[in-house]
Amino acid sequence: MNPLRCVLVVLSILVAAFAMAAPAGAKTAQPDLVVTKISKPPKTKTIGTAVKLGVKVANLGGSPASASKLGLYLGKGKKHTKKDRRLKRVKVKALTLGAIKKLKLKARLPKKTKPGVYRLFVCADDTRQVKEAKEGDNCLGSRKLRLVSNPTAHVPGVSSPRPSGPSGPPPAAAFSMSDGIDWGFVEDANQDTPGEGDPVTVNLTAANGIAGQAGYTRSDVAAEDFRTGNTTTFDFSGANNSEDDGQVTVQLPFAFPFGGVKEDSISVSTNGWVSFRNPAWDYWDDVQPYDYRGVPAVVGELERGIMPYWDDLDVGDRGAGTGTVTQVTPPDQSWVAFEWDLGQHSGGSPRRSFQLVLFPDGSFRIDYPGENEAGGNEAFVGYSLGTGAGSADVVAENTESVPPTSLLIKPKAVPAAGPTDPGTVSSTLPKGSEFVSADPGCTLAAAPTATSTGLVSCEVSSLAVGQQTARNVTYSMPPDAPGKSSPANFRYLGTYTAGAVKLTDSDELDALSTSLEATEIKLEASYTGSGIEAGVPTQVQVKVKAEPSTGLDEPSVTFEFTKATFNRAKIGGQEIECSPIGGSVTTCLLPSGTRSSEIDLTITPTEGHIIEFKTKAQALNAPLAELGIGFASV
Repeated sequence: MNPLRCVLVVLSILVAAFAMAAPAGAKTAQPDLVVTKISKPPKTKTIGTAVKLGVKVANLGGSPASASKLGLYLGKGKKHTKKDRRLKRVKVKALTLGAIKKLKLKARLPKKTKPGVYRLFVCADDTRQVKEAKEGDNCLGSRKLRLVSNPTAHVPGVSSPRPSGPSGPPPAAAFSMSDGIDWGFVEDANQDTPGEGDPVTVNLTAANGIAGQAGYTRSDVAAEDFRTGNTTTFDFSGANNSEDDGQVTVQLPFAFPFGGVKEDSISVSTNGWVSFRNPAWDYWDDVQPYDYRGVPAVVGELERGIMPYWDDLDVGDRGAGTGTVTQVTPPDQSWVAFEWDLGQHSGGSPRRSFQLVLFPDGSFRIDYPGENEAGGNEAFVGYSLGTGAGSADVVAENTESVPPTSLLIKPKAVPAAGPTDPGTVSSTLPKGSEFVSADPGCTLAAAPTATSTGLVSCEVSSLAVGQQTARNVTYSMPPDAPGKSSPANFRYLGTYTAGAVKLTDSDELDALSTSLEATEIKLEASYTGSGIEAGVPTQVQVKVKAEPSTGLDEPSVTFEFTKATFNRAKIGGQEIECSPIGGSVTTCLLPSGTRSSEIDLTITPTEGHIIEFKTKAQALNAPLAELGIGFASV
């Protein structure tokens, strides 16, 4: 069967017959958004660098103005034209009568811009969302700005001067993002689950030329017994802890380089693993083996730690004897060992005895002395740097026995490295959250809304070899998912950019991953515009609904247009994330946990009086649904 099902809607375009004439001489007060001031840019700027402007936007009309967007453009004429290059758009809150809003704009001058004399143009209501008393007074231009090439860039036909000495090696950079929350249990170190409005702090750490940045080699080595030295036995019986699924966070005797980032503390779990930066509450065989992405992706992306034998273990042993987890250090602190001797949860036997030894150079080894008969709960053996599927080394998954030999993991040699360029670290903020605070040097580039993510960007200076730096960003948790008692699933992305270096790391809170039932998606569409004419934007509504009515886990919808192009999409009057903009195919992200979303599309027909497109929608807990759509105006 052809999947394209056409729905013909005959629309009358004789709407004027139904319009009520306004009384003669009547006037309706309307807002009027105007850019009243632009600060002076520098007289000369280098192409590829950032430019900053102070701007004032005023509502000079006779009624309040709703929220709008402000556009920043680069052009060569005295007035703003369609040929000008847009550099940025920012949101402007609703303005009452006579209100003035001060804004600070920062945008990078495109690297492909030709040298010459330009102006910067700032335009109020850049997307024409506000019906104004005057539509021709929105834009204001700056004084002239001369753009020059980077003096170190090569100009075709001109010989580049030879450097006075050999150029330095590139940096060997690393980046890590963490939020102090265990992914599986969705709990912080105090065993609290963040709920609506609770603060969550994201740590963004960039580093350069530190051991582990280039990866590791793993080899089988001769077995060792438990090490001896100064011994501390961990107590898991206190408040906010448990002998089953417990953890303690302790300071390390030295900074341990792991994956190119130095770690000062470690979380040690009763369940046979250690975590850096996040508490190690979770047990193996929770949700990790059943996630749709597969074990390497889940462990590699969501955990940053070492797993000598990640299992469901229990210090209390359930009647099989007393279990212990200990820390051992020698007098010279040349290593630190963590040792487990305990039983299985829900049964006690067979017992597990193993140790993890960390060394200051970033290497570590795993040994399995003592009782280790096969059987019991399934386990995972390996390690993860927490930066993606490729950062996980899976020795064994869903195993019921320890490896037959001890393991030695050594960092590969870090390549010769030079300092990094000054750069930025950034983090997206979840839909529905609110920005709370950030370290000095950080800027809220985009505030999150109910349907779009926010962004915080933080400046970082050049990093010498062996140096690292961190920035903290705090947001408040989004509201609960529809019909649920916890926020919806969400992911956020961290990025480190410095010159040619660009590294990313993502984290997530999956509070609903095990409670959203399987469902299917039903698609509906209706035409909501006033007429269909080639080149004239119009509106269509698409409804994405879960049946049975459970929440959709991270849903998305794709539109494929054959006789129209995509402009934007909104839910409840707020623009949602779609990419790309302006083409014939786009994918939009819907609110996670939603049961039903009505998407208002603005599209531009490309042929006559016809719109044709296909809609595809899916979620992690719902298979692909498709609907072919056609509308005509005669």
